[in-house]
Amino acid sequence: MGADDNKKLEEANVSEDSKNNTENDAKIEIDISKDEMEATLCIISPRGTENLPDFDTVLKELDAKNITYGLNYDLIKEILTKRILNKPIKIASGTAPVDGKDGYVKYHFDLKQEAKPKILADGTVDYYNLDIIINVKKGQLIAEIFPPTKGTPGKTVKGKPVKAKNGREARIIIGKNVVMSDDKKKLFANIDGQPIISGNKISVLPVLEIKGDVGPATGNIDFLGSITVFGNVKSGFSIKSAGDIEINGIVEAAEIESEDNIIIKRGVQGQGKGYLKANGSITARYIENATAEAGENIEILDASMHSSLSAGKNITAKGKKGLIVGGVARAGEKIVAKTIGSPMCTYTELEVGMNPSLKLKYQEICNKLHAIESDLHKIEQAVPVLEKLKEADQLSPEKETLLEKLLSTKDVLVEEKSELLIEKENLDLAISYSDKANISASDVCYAGVNIIIGNASLKIRDKIDHVTFYNYGGQIKFGPYEG
Repeated sequence: MGADDNKKLEEANVSEDSKNNTENDAKIEIDISKDEMEATLCIISPRGTENLPDFDTVLKELDAKNITYGLNYDLIKEILTKRILNKPIKIASGTAPVDGKDGYVKYHFDLKQEAKPKILADGTVDYYNLDIIINVKKGQLIAEIFPPTKGTPGKTVKGKPVKAKNGREARIIIGKNVVMSDDKKKLFANIDGQPIISGNKISVLPVLEIKGDVGPATGNIDFLGSITVFGNVKSGFSIKSAGDIEINGIVEAAEIESEDNIIIKRGVQGQGKGYLKANGSITARYIENATAEAGENIEILDASMHSSLSAGKNITAKGKKGLIVGGVARAGEKIVAKTIGSPMCTYTELEVGMNPSLKLKYQEICNKLHAIESDLHKIEQAVPVLEKLKEADQLSPEKETLLEKLLSTKDVLVEEKSELLIEKENLDLAISYSDKANISASDVCYAGVNIIIGNASLKIRDKIDHVTFYNYGGQIKFGPYEG
């Protein structure tokens, strides 16, 4: 063998040794999450003899993948020093964006005061000291507006900024008799009166007083503040108010509508045509042959006779008589009376556990969510196609405008969906109260009464004293009166 042959043989041996050493070297695997907010490092060794990369080599690999932010250098050194192999370890973290907080309005008066008369020891009722009407003085601070905060942008492990949403401005409309400070942060009453909030609008309104009856002399009443009627409300006439309605006399076959509370110190003789509707609560000594709908509670001191009652929360008849007989009474949570039905087995239907208005609203939200999901699905199908064309520089100006519009619409729909889901969750909680719904008679429940709780019903065949009805396992059960 000549000198040249020996030289070639040595070079071949060196080359083979170099190949073997490379195969024995540990490999660097770096993975980046889809949102580029995390990066992991995994040192893989295919053979028993590990030649680990040094710190600078790892940094070069990270730099080649543009990973420049949020690196944990100490952890990388620890992985190499302790020879942690074949295990992906997070070595870089981005910073998540922090959305700004929405602005809000702080009111300097009670938004709601419950209309609840006091029952005296002798069973009579004090209707004169209800203290439900909120009054403010001219110049009084009634609200403060707090601005939103800006969002703090985030950053990916590649150093790319991640946008954050700024908080939204508080929404408030300045109504009648309200003035704003020069710095636009404070609202003051411009008259003595009652603060009224309708949607996002705040006003201060005076109280309208009708010294006599509502009837031919007055005509129908439609007022944006609270109303006090010292006389009666005659048949065929109506009262509408954005505030509380307080009637000292009797309501005949009339229509009474309030965006807050209705207080009738005597009672309702509806003659089959009387109608009461309040977004808040309704309080009356008695209701006879009338319809009453309350967003919150209905409180009857003496009796409800052959009437239709509907309340979002509770119906109570706890006064001297405390009677519910004839007609229908529906409440979202509870119905409590002294006496339900009559010895004559008068058909009386009582239902709790489901708020009709909440149920309708819930269905509307579900329908909106379904429509949004459908629109988002269509957008998510179209956007990737357009983005692929854009990357290939094949997107026409018209299609580029369409892409921008779709992305903008998607952001709006996602935000709307989020708001609806929160609203749906709140309604879920409200509707869940039905599990605790019950109907109680502190004295007696007579035969002829039909009890409905949730999806179960029971027709009472014999009178039951001191009883509470509830839904247990889809069946109506009853036990001792619980109040």
